This record gives sequence, structure tokens and C-alpha cells, in this order.
Amino acid sequence: MNKRAFAVAGLCLFIVVTLAAQTAPAPPMPVFPRVVKATGYGPGGTAGLGHRLVVDIENFPSLLEKSGGCDGIVLFINDLPMAGVKPVSCDETSGRVHFILDRDPSNQKNDMVWHTLLGSPTSYVREAKVSVGPNESTVYPSSKTFRLFIIPRVMLFIFFILFIVTLAIFVHLCRKTSIIRSPVVAPPGSLPPYSLSRFQMAFWFFLVIAGYVFMWMITDELDTITESILALIGIGAGTALGAAMIDAPPGAGQPAPPPSPSKGFLHDMLTDDNGGVSFHRFQMFAWTMILGIIFLTSVYKQLAMPEFSATLLGLMGVSSGTYLGFKFPEKKNEQLVASGQLPPQTPPEAK
Repeated sequence: MNKRAFAVAGLCLFIVVTLAAQTAPAPPMPVFPRVVKATGYGPGGTAGLGHRLVVDIENFPSLLEKSGGCDGIVLFINDLPMAGVKPVSCDETSGRVHFILDRDPSNQKNDMVWHTLLGSPTSYVREAKVSVGPNESTVYPSSKTFRLFIIPRVMLFIFFILFIVTLAIFVHLCRKTSIIRSPVVAPPGSLPPYSLSRFQMAFWFFLVIAGYVFMWMITDELDTITESILALIGIGAGTALGAAMIDAPPGAGQPAPPPSPSKGFLHDMLTDDNGGVSFHRFQMFAWTMILGIIFLTSVYKQLAMPEFSATLLGLMGVSSGTYLGFKFPEKKNEQLVASGQLPPQTPPEAK
């Protein structure tokens, strides 16, 4: 009898505890400060570099307490802390905070975040999530977004129009004049061959100018040309200067080389003075194209000109040096042919 009583009592106790657990109110969830509204005061209600962004925050006193005051509030865009972007003012009653979206070039973290937010642009504006936190390592959940201003539409159109017009004029000059052609004599009615070294110099000139203006329109940065890009431009200029000295017209009393007409852009780029396709020319042309693609990709994705390593720059220098080195015997053969000491050389026919 006692065993049954104990069993019944235990069962009743279990039922009471279970019911109490089910009916007990759940502990209140902590209420974090969260952004309930974000308003931009840039063009068309957007907000970008130099614009004002106003953020309305729920449970604002809690945020003030945890951040140690208005100056300690950290703005996050796409969960990235905007280091150095301090609130301009805070309204403790309404929970409204004003920010000016500035870029601080001296703050590496701030500069890196802006390049991440604005890089790989596919439109003039993009949606960006905005949130806040008491420090740079803590961000409170938020689903509110604002329209992040990327690039001015009118300036982009003007840039593209001017660049295309300038490039078209330059291509016309390349086809009709000797602006990037070798300084050699051409037969009457024709133009000299295109110069690989002069093409390389013009190629980097247009790439760097286009990349520099494109980045300036988005980030408003002026000091964007890196040391490696300057070295690359120097290699191109030095190669063109060396080739011009080698191809200079002969002095008085020396036989002039036979006229050399252009046979088309790609043929002139890859063919040496003896009429055959040369690997050293192909190597220099290929590396120029490869580095150009890397340059464009870096400017578009990271809004920064790439920092080529010393090894890569050395490889480009070796290619240019090899190109100039092979021009000396080519020029010597031309002089021997012109003086009659060597029969004219023709490339073997393909079988």
C-alpha cells in the first residue's frame, strides 16, 4: 500500500512540475538598439561620399549607455564598420543620429571599407544595409537599407564620351600618320610599320588616364598612381626611346636601308625587321596585354591601381630588354643588305 501511495505521489509531482514549466512565462528577450529608418540627403534621396545620412534608432538610451555617449556610436554599412565616421549630432528624445559620410585617407580601415563598398560598380546607386553598434567589433541586427550613391551619372556620360572621342581620334591618327610607327623610310604612298614599343607606351598612357579619372569620379582620390605603375610607364618609355635610337636614320655616307611598308597592325607587332615572326616580340606583346587586363580588373573591382611585385616588373623589363637586344642585329643586317654585303633576306614560306 505504501509503495502505491509513493508511486501516485511521484506521478502527481511530475505532472505538476510539467504543467508549471509549460505555463511559466518565457524570460523576456533582450531588446537591442536597432535602426528603424535611414534617410539619405544626397541626390535623389541617396547618400554617398560627402553626403548626410540620418538614422533613427529604437531603444536609443541603451545604445548611448553601451557606447559611452554619442561620440562612441559606430555606423555600420553592409556590416562593415565605418571607422572615423563619427556622429555629427544625436537627439536623445527621438533617437535620431546624423552622420556625414566622409572618407579619411589617413585611416587605412576607413579607406579599405569605402573601396569595398564602392568597388565593382554595376549601377549609379546600390542598396546598402545600415546598422549601428557600441564599438567597431559589435553590430546590432538590422534589416533597414538606404540607397548608396556610387558614381555621378552626368560625369560618367561625359567621361565615356570624351574618352571614346579621344580614342577614336587617336586610332585615326595611328592609321593615317606615323604617331606610333617606326621612324623608318616607307615606299611612296604607304606608311612605315607600327612600332611595338610606341604602341606599348600609348597603351599604358590611355589605360592609366582612364583608370585615374574613373577612380577619381567615384572616390574623389587624387593620389592613386602607384610606384609600380610609374615604373611600368617608365619601362615603356625607356623601351620606346631605345628603339627610336636604334631605328634612327643612318648618318651621312652610310647606306640607307630599303623602304619598309606596313603590312597591318598585328603583323607589324609580331614581325621583326627581317620579315619573320619573332618570339621576343610576341612575348613583349603578350605581357603587355596580360598586365593591362590585370590593371583594368583591379581598377574596376578594388578602385585601386595594382601594386605589381618587383619580380613581375623585372620580368617586364627583361622582355623589353630582350626586344631591344634583338633589334641591334636586325638593324645590322639591314645595313649589310643596304650596302650589298648581304643578300636580301626573306622569311621561309609556310608549308
